[in-house]
Amino acid sequence: MSFNSFITSAESLVTTHEQTRAGFLSIALEKNKVGDPYVKNALAFKAMVSHTTSPDDFWCMPNIRPFLLTAAGLSDKSMNYLTEDDQTAAIKELIEKFLKPAGADYIDEATYRYLLIKGDAVGGTMRNKIGALGQEKLIRAIFSSMDVQGIDCYWLSGDDKTFTWKRKAVGQADIESQVKALHWKNTNGDRILAFNMTIPTVKKNVDICLYKSNTTEYDKGKIVRRPERAIMLGELKGGIDPAGADEHWKTGNTALIRIRDSFSAAGYPGIKTSFIGAAIANAMAVEIYDQLQDEVLSNAANLTDVNQLVEYCNWIIQL
Repeated sequence: MSFNSFITSAESLVTTHEQTRAGFLSIALEKNKVGDPYVKNALAFKAMVSHTTSPDDFWCMPNIRPFLLTAAGLSDKSMNYLTEDDQTAAIKELIEKFLKPAGADYIDEATYRYLLIKGDAVGGTMRNKIGALGQEKLIRAIFSSMDVQGIDCYWLSGDDKTFTWKRKAVGQADIESQVKALHWKNTNGDRILAFNMTIPTVKKNVDICLYKSNTTEYDKGKIVRRPERAIMLGELKGGIDPAGADEHWKTGNTALIRIRDSFSAAGYPGIKTSFIGAAIANAMAVEIYDQLQDEVLSNAANLTDVNQLVEYCNWIIQL
C-alpha cells in the first residue's frame, strides 16, 4: 500500500473514546483561555462599582458604559448601527427592568448578564478556533518531522504583508498559529505548503495546498494560478465531536471530488488528494479506507493518532 502504513484497516482510522475524550478536554482548556479575559473584566467591574449603593449610581460612571452596554445585550457589531441615544436607552432598560428589581444583588445581576452575552461570543470564537487548532496541530507535526530529519524550513506569516520568509529554528515553538505557508527542499526540488488558499481551478477554498515552487515563484500566493505546479490538495477537519463526524466527511469528500474533477477537466488528472480528520466514525472510516485502497484518495490520517499524523507529514515532506 502506498498510503499511510499505520492505516491497516478501516477500524484503524476510527477515533477512539480516549482520543475523543482528550480532544474535548483540549477544547475545554482552550475555551477557558478564550473566556478568561471576560471573567477578569467582570471581576474588575465588580471592584470598580463596589462603592455604589444603587444601579442609578452607574449613570455617574461613564468609564463602565462599555461594560453596561454588553450587559444590556448589545454586541460589538451592533454598536456600528446604534446612536449614543440608542445605547443610552439600552442601558436605561437594563437598569430599570433588571438591575433595580434585583435589589441588593444589582452588581451581581449586571455581572451575570455581561458574562452571559460574552459567553455567546466565546462560543463563536471557539467555532472558528477549533478549525485553527487542527491546522496548528498539523503544522507542529510537520515541524517535528522536519527537525528530526534536519530539514531546513522557512515559514511565511499570514499577518506579514511584506511576504518575508523566515527560517525556522530547530525546536522553535509558538509560531503555528501564525503560519500561512512553509518552504523546504526535498530530492524532487522546492516545495511550498500553503494553507487556506482559494484555488482558481476549483473556485473554492482548500485547506492544504502543496506546490512545486520556491519562495519567489510563490509570488505572494499567486502560485495558485498555476495548476501545473499543484502536487496535492487536501481537506482538514479538526472538530472532535463524534456527532458531526459524518457531516465533516461528507463536506470534505465533496470538496475532494470537486478538486479531482476540476483539475482533470483543466488537463491535470494527476493531482493527489488527502483527508485528515479528528473525528472519524465507523461508516466514514470504511469509505475513506475504500478510497485509499482504490487510489481515489492518495493519503489520509486521523489527526488524533500520532503515528498516522507523523507518517502523513513525512509523506507531504517527501512528495
